Amino acid sequence: MQDALATPWFDSSLERLALRRGERVLTLEPRLPDALAMRAAIGGDGELTAVIADRARAEALAERQLPGVRVLAHEVSGDERFGTFDAAMCTLHTGPALAPARCAALLRSNLRPGGRFVVDVPAGDMIPDLSDAWREAAWDEEPLAALRGPSDLELVEALRDAGLRSVESALGSHLLRPSAPSDLVASFAEDLGLDDDRIVELAHGLVRLRREAGPIDVLVHRTQASGRR
Repeated sequence: MQDALATPWFDSSLERLALRRGERVLTLEPRLPDALAMRAAIGGDGELTAVIADRARAEALAERQLPGVRVLAHEVSGDERFGTFDAAMCTLHTGPALAPARCAALLRSNLRPGGRFVVDVPAGDMIPDLSDAWREAAWDEEPLAALRGPSDLELVEALRDAGLRSVESALGSHLLRPSAPSDLVASFAEDLGLDDDRIVELAHGLVRLRREAGPIDVLVHRTQASGRR
């Protein structure tokens, strides 16, 4: 269900990384459309390694048998060496993500000298509208950790402390336009562990807060940084 809405943060990351044909690329937790877009950008001579923690999602991508795509079912810790890559993209739909320092270590260990990277993860409160509706329902807030991540400062400092170069942050606010509040909730239901009843309840809470049941504009906050090894 999480593929139902567009993810403009991925488009922003892909544009910023500026992949070239023939490159070797490492990507963490890509959705299927993400992997297809990166595969198209690097062409037939490129190589894409996709690391996905959830085995079912990894197998679903591997079953597509995309040429030049290697899929690893593995939950990263930051210590791994998957190879030597020209570019790396860590653009996560939701968290929990690696701590910034562990993410920085992973990039440093897997990029060639001069290799490029983009990291794009949920900001401190990725979707305030969802968080507000969740709190109104008085539910346990632990699942909201999926929508919470580091600040720009935390991420940039960790990347620089790891010795990565030319590290810069970017504006991470994006606008989603779901056709109804229920579509927004459904797109993040898997990440938040929502069953059908809670999807409906949370969608009703959004309608009450927004006072609109039709198409809505939803601001999404992300933390993005790029640089080189």
